[in-house]
Amino acid sequence: MSQLLLLRMHNFLSFSRIIDNWPDNTAAHQRARLLEAMRVRGGVTTLEAMRFLDIVDPRARIVELRKEGYLIHTSWAHQPSECGRPHVVGLYALMGRVAGLAIISASKEHRDAGGQQMRLAL
Repeated sequence: MSQLLLLRMHNFLSFSRIIDNWPDNTAAHQRARLLEAMRVRGGVTTLEAMRFLDIVDPRARIVELRKEGYLIHTSWAHQPSECGRPHVVGLYALMGRVAGLAIISASKEHRDAGGQQMRLAL
């Protein structure tokens, strides 16, 4: 077997395990798949997220993760598309999490869980 074929099989298997852990197609599960891929693999490209993690627009999930307080570094990688043509794509790597933003997110969730909003007649 060629080295390229072995690499592709390894990629598919490692991504397959991640999808098994987060099978739903909700935005929350897509974000979880991206986080796990970045942790396990050290980084994930836009095309890998689309092909192997079933995330149609990984850029939107990256923006949401950053708003949740995750520090994600973007660099650029050359990778072929499904047609075999080379593209320059984003390579996302998890650098950590900002503690202050996590506290803000948690306090917002607490407020949202508190009940219904009062409506005023106009």
